[in-house]
Amino acid sequence: MGQETGPYRILGRVCCGGFGRAAELAGVKVRALLVTLLLQANRAVSLDRIGQALWEGEPPRSATANIRSFVHRLRADLHDPAHLVSRAGGYELTVPPDGADHLRFERLAGAGRASLRAGDPAGAADLLGAALRQWHGDHAAAGVPRNGPLRSWLDHLDDERERVVEDLAEAYLELGESRAALRDLRNLLGSAPARSRGWALCMRAYQMTGELHHVADVYQQAEAAYERDLGVPLDSELERLYLRIMAERRTP
Repeated sequence: MGQETGPYRILGRVCCGGFGRAAELAGVKVRALLVTLLLQANRAVSLDRIGQALWEGEPPRSATANIRSFVHRLRADLHDPAHLVSRAGGYELTVPPDGADHLRFERLAGAGRASLRAGDPAGAADLLGAALRQWHGDHAAAGVPRNGPLRSWLDHLDDERERVVEDLAEAYLELGESRAALRDLRNLLGSAPARSRGWALCMRAYQMTGELHHVADVYQQAEAAYERDLGVPLDSELERLYLRIMAERRTP
């Protein structure tokens, strides 16, 4: 489950409201408008950019009038309507640093990675775990069509969540908690089977437990995933890691 961080939530279904009363907005276009403004928080977003995000292909002639209507409906649902302001040729949503779950996620993820690089896996695990608790689903802005700029923005958030799962597994391995690492990695690779780093971490975790037969299983699963999902041979670094682990097993 995600943890309430402020009025705005997009790491899963799209909600807004005060603490403890977040509610899903009615209307997919209104939700898409909120997501667009949140992903460009504290910056003016042009009507053209909003139109690209709200409609697939060419926006209708009535796009400007429709956007104004969506803005009016969104203001009625905001915790503080004054935060959504008109700018020359567009709109801006002002959001404090922890006023949205994706902003808090990004801050915690950055701090967790910094701790991992600094050699503090325990601190990293705490921060990265807190970052993942901001999510209440596997995909950002669930149910919102990824039109125009929303595709790259939301795909980036989804990819960042997967990277944080891997970062957390790395921290667990450094702490000697291989079972915790495997739990998170198995969930990740079940939904994102083409992540090379995830497979590598999974092999390392099983190496740490001494279950080398599972290392071979993971290698074969990775090979199958690459062939099935990417249509390419397995990443050469994964092959080298597998061979190195197997060679260490045979070393007296």
